[in-house]
Amino acid sequence: MVVVLPLVVAAGKCSVFPTSDFLSRAVSLADVPVEMHRRLQYVLFVPLGAILVVLCRLTLGIRVLGPFRSILLALAFQITGILQGIAFLVVVVAAIVGIRPTLKAMRLPYFGRVSVILSLVSVIIVFAMLLASWVEVESLRRVAYFPLIVLCLVGDSFSRILVKEGPRSALWRGTMTILVGVLLTCLAAMPVLRQLLLDYPELLIAQIGCIVVVCEFLDWRLLQWMNPAVDNSEEPEENVKSNESDGMNVAA
Repeated sequence: MVVVLPLVVAAGKCSVFPTSDFLSRAVSLADVPVEMHRRLQYVLFVPLGAILVVLCRLTLGIRVLGPFRSILLALAFQITGILQGIAFLVVVVAAIVGIRPTLKAMRLPYFGRVSVILSLVSVIIVFAMLLASWVEVESLRRVAYFPLIVLCLVGDSFSRILVKEGPRSALWRGTMTILVGVLLTCLAAMPVLRQLLLDYPELLIAQIGCIVVVCEFLDWRLLQWMNPAVDNSEEPEENVKSNESDGMNVAA
């Protein structure tokens, strides 16, 4: 039903059916003010991003940093640009990885460590803005729009995996997470796809059904052999059917 009903509504918008005019007016975002399109774009592409992550993780078997970090990165890349966003992300993650051992040695509680990391990322963003003023590089100022929470989540996940699974696994999963985010960013940049989702917002419900279908029937893990080996004593591979912890803690 989750897939069929939205498709029925979409078909009802065809001009050959008497419901065309009504459904095209009642179930459409095409008349939303243009200034709202950018904000709507972030919302409309979230289910599509979820499908990409599920396909990557279950159908292909490629491990990433979690079920939502690629989506968050895609939202950030749409604001900052892909190259600038990736470069700034690498700098921030390196800083978080570098400071984490010191925070551990200080025996700060979890909330203390997270608060320090948040503050550190804020300092890096401010420094990037100052650097942009010094060297007069306008594109560098765009990193100020990179969501701070996204930077902290990705950096924290990467540093945890680095400790538990080693550098190869952390680099692999971090790279795959970025690639999925870049792919979603490219899809979001397609005017045809953006307009399609504005005209047919009911397809978002169908995408939920697609996620369920992938989870139930397309759990093939075709490229799982490409994932770096992980010490079983550290972090065993998660069960496919109970993947809830795959983004809430370490995204493993």
